[in-house]
Amino acid sequence: MSNFKASLLVDGCSSIEVSCDCKKITFQDTSNYATNDGPAGHESDDFTSRTITITRGDGSVFYLITEDVRNNNPALYPLDKQGITYNIILPHSVSNNKFTYNFTAADEDGIWSVNLCTYPNWRGDVYYQAFVKPIVLRNGKLYKCIVSSTGVDPEQDLTNTYWELYTETDDCGTTRYCTNQKIVILCIDIMNCYRQAVADAFCGIQKAPCTSLCENKEFNKAMKMRVVMDGLEFAACGFDWTNAQKHMDILKTLCCCS
Repeated sequence: MSNFKASLLVDGCSSIEVSCDCKKITFQDTSNYATNDGPAGHESDDFTSRTITITRGDGSVFYLITEDVRNNNPALYPLDKQGITYNIILPHSVSNNKFTYNFTAADEDGIWSVNLCTYPNWRGDVYYQAFVKPIVLRNGKLYKCIVSSTGVDPEQDLTNTYWELYTETDDCGTTRYCTNQKIVILCIDIMNCYRQAVADAFCGIQKAPCTSLCENKEFNKAMKMRVVMDGLEFAACGFDWTNAQKHMDILKTLCCCS
């Protein structure tokens, strides 16, 4: 048993996977809803809401949200955008917690990420201890406990004596309620570009096997791509996502080179 923690890991590794046919990614919400031992107010039934944000290779986003999130944010999630900018998912207790995102014709290679945020509902019978930094959901708004209390409705605490409004930060590591995993996707276009570069390089060698490789532009392009892809792999394995993005940008540029 351990304290509640949002998770997208399976056996300590990211659950995000790309299908062999490069048509979709899959991942799992493996948060310990039913097996955590605290803090108070973090039982399985307390979690009925969650938001999953998929950031695609071009920086655009797609959301997977529970029904309450849409109802509380109709401007952000209009009904006519369902299936386009977001989809509805079930609460964890009635879901298998496995998710699929199908690539569209507009999607492109890049550093993709999945961000999961899930918060417990406020309960009037729980003693919330400020030192463990609990955050609760109340009618679509998030509140952070700043002074320990029982039975103080954060929505009614107008002087912010016990609770203050909480805004999600970009750093998922700052709370137990959010987590993020990234994955490198190359199979949409870049791998085809690389295969073509290798094929063209071989054709050049086949036509003039004794000619210096320096004169084989196709070979130079293929070798450049191979070096950059190796560097991308090293950066991703080291979780150096800033450097990985630089490698990805170069790969896209190389694919555009004539």
